Amino acid sequence: MKKIIKMLPTIKEIHTARAGTCWNILCCPLVSTIGNLWRSIRIYLLPCVGVLWFRCINCLWGCFCCCFRWPYEDKTFIGATALGDHEGKQTGREMEADTDWVRAKDLKGISGKRPQLFEGEIEPGDLCQGAVGDCWLVAAIASTAEFPDAIRRLFATAEYNPRGLYKVRIFDPIQKKFVIVMVDDRIPCKKGTTTPRFMSPNGNELWAIILEKAYAKFCGSYAALDGGFVLWGWHSFTGDHVFQMSKDAEKHSWYREDMVALEDKKDKRACGFRRTKEEFLDDQVWTLLKKYDKQKSLMSASIGKMDYRKTDGPSGEQMLEREGLVAGHAYSVIQAREVKNGMTGPTFKLLQLRNPWGTYEWKGNWSDKSTLWKKHPGIKKKVKFVDADDGAFWISFDDFKRVYTRVNVCDRNTTKDASLDVREDNGACGIVVGFCCGCTKFWILCHGLRNLYGHRSTDETRGTKEGWFAS
Repeated sequence: MKKIIKMLPTIKEIHTARAGTCWNILCCPLVSTIGNLWRSIRIYLLPCVGVLWFRCINCLWGCFCCCFRWPYEDKTFIGATALGDHEGKQTGREMEADTDWVRAKDLKGISGKRPQLFEGEIEPGDLCQGAVGDCWLVAAIASTAEFPDAIRRLFATAEYNPRGLYKVRIFDPIQKKFVIVMVDDRIPCKKGTTTPRFMSPNGNELWAIILEKAYAKFCGSYAALDGGFVLWGWHSFTGDHVFQMSKDAEKHSWYREDMVALEDKKDKRACGFRRTKEEFLDDQVWTLLKKYDKQKSLMSASIGKMDYRKTDGPSGEQMLEREGLVAGHAYSVIQAREVKNGMTGPTFKLLQLRNPWGTYEWKGNWSDKSTLWKKHPGIKKKVKFVDADDGAFWISFDDFKRVYTRVNVCDRNTTKDASLDVREDNGACGIVVGFCCGCTKFWILCHGLRNLYGHRSTDETRGTKEGWFAS
């Protein structure tokens, strides 16, 4: 009897579709009605009520601003300490003397307009890296921005707050839980200007600069963001499993390394890498890139620095002028596509990457100015190619494996890809539009059911075999 009881799934396992294939299929009607009803309430209705409640609270605070701190000021993260000492450049004190802390609504490009936390769609192009060398963070955010729900889940504050108070969720790898980081919207700008020193806003939206400030506070200062690992950024966004595949030039193969967080009171981002016994050939790496892309995982790539080249980039990177690439710099991997030119034409293995600088792109085959796009118009149409100086570019896998030396992967949990979009573009009533559209996608378009039975993060590498049944 006890064995039978142990074999039966718990209510939680059934509710979260973790009861095993047979039980999931058997309980699907129950889970898709009662279970998804609760999930839709938790994802859309409760946040909607929360937003309306905070709007009322902000109105009261605005009316009685003499009795309350309005706007909000975070006195724990300001001045020289918040800026930090930038190695080889200015100290925090020197930088503070040349810095004004400007409210988000008064920043260059926003002044005179109503700011929004999220303006329109969340896109990788919303990011513009500033003076600090946090390309690892920008690349991590840019690749995550391909999945807007994953970005919205980072914000406990769902929309622009006129009081200037924002709460951001960050997964602490040491505590192994999400913590709330609270910041105000005062952004460090060059003295006498309203131009941000670090991340710049895109249009009227603030989410990128607020997220960067929250990470600066979590890590200790803006200077503490200088240099880092994309994998750490993804892990702090999601809490999911991350790993990297590094090229072994001598063996002409790639090997897997798992990131391990290290406890260091002086460095919140301290981590190491543990090499595993897994090794992959080039073709196997291509298969993994396709599979993780299809699985909606987060990916990036980088080029190892070369001893014989000078570090002439803005933050110590190496500029490869001939190729149009940067060594010691993180690129987001947006897509991995195997595209056939017509019914009988050749098949091309193409990757779409993005430079977090928003400019400076690949110059070889399949670059923006490559003649191959005119030669193969069918490929151009299939991948929806756009010639724009936006940092995004296409590159063949043959060129990729020749130049790039590392691939980073976050095996992302896709079961939580649903969130309330407040639709700030539509004014005060946008929340109603967002609620209705969200519920329509969740129920009518089966978004909720697809997420419930979506992929869950694992520390096991996907299979390297091609085919329908390959794992």
